[in-house]
Amino acid sequence: MLRVVTDTNADLNVEQARALGVDAMASTYVMFGEKSFRAAEMTPAQFHALLKSDPNFPKTSQPSVGDFEQIYAQFKGEEVISIHISRDLSGTIASAEAAAALMNGDPKITIVDTRQVSAGMALLVLEGVRLVKQGASAAEVKAHIESLIPRTRLHFVLETLENLRRGGRIGGAQALVGGILQMKPILTIKDGRVEPLERVRTFSKAVARLREIVLSDLQKATDPKYIVLHSASPQLGEEVAHALSSALGVPQVMTIEVGPTIATHAGPGAVGVGYIV
Repeated sequence: MLRVVTDTNADLNVEQARALGVDAMASTYVMFGEKSFRAAEMTPAQFHALLKSDPNFPKTSQPSVGDFEQIYAQFKGEEVISIHISRDLSGTIASAEAAAALMNGDPKITIVDTRQVSAGMALLVLEGVRLVKQGASAAEVKAHIESLIPRTRLHFVLETLENLRRGGRIGGAQALVGGILQMKPILTIKDGRVEPLERVRTFSKAVARLREIVLSDLQKATDPKYIVLHSASPQLGEEVAHALSSALGVPQVMTIEVGPTIATHAGPGAVGVGYIV
């Protein structure tokens, strides 16, 4: 039997992941000073409450090799397709690879770097689950996901770049810090890293432009697949999701709230869309 493993950077909570068909999910960690929390066991509301009250800026850490060992050991005698966040954004794949090497081929583990995160990564995980349910092999699932990577987009708008800068995940968007205090950049994941897409004058105009970009791409798709994300901003997330579904004439799709790890870097108020063109 082929099992699907992913990690919490897809921003699917434990219940969502289980319901969708994910067999196991490695958890990242969030640290406030000396206090460490497993992201899978911390709700976004609990995280944002601590973000406001704790004097320490949070830090994040990938799942450990031991975490992956425990997960893989559950599936001895089976096969595993392990689908994860971009190697350029996290050490998660390095931990998965080290753990896989320790399993001595049982279970047989195939690791996939989605080159994505959050909603973009979640879409590729769901594509993997869909193929597994259809009886595809691990090699077929890996090939399918990798064929979709060049067509997968994740664009997002942040209320502030400060969290991204302090968390060290700013990538090519580093050039935006300090020089555009009145600008709200639309950011994207490109080649597995955070990069600037466009600069817009205000947050509301940036969100409107985000919708325009996404809609322009999805209107060309025969089978639009997308997920809306938000960070502690459910009303904004629902507004973006409703606007897209209305314009596309499709049922409203999944809206996810980013978990503690991604929220550490995105900060509150962020909104974005992951989609496949």
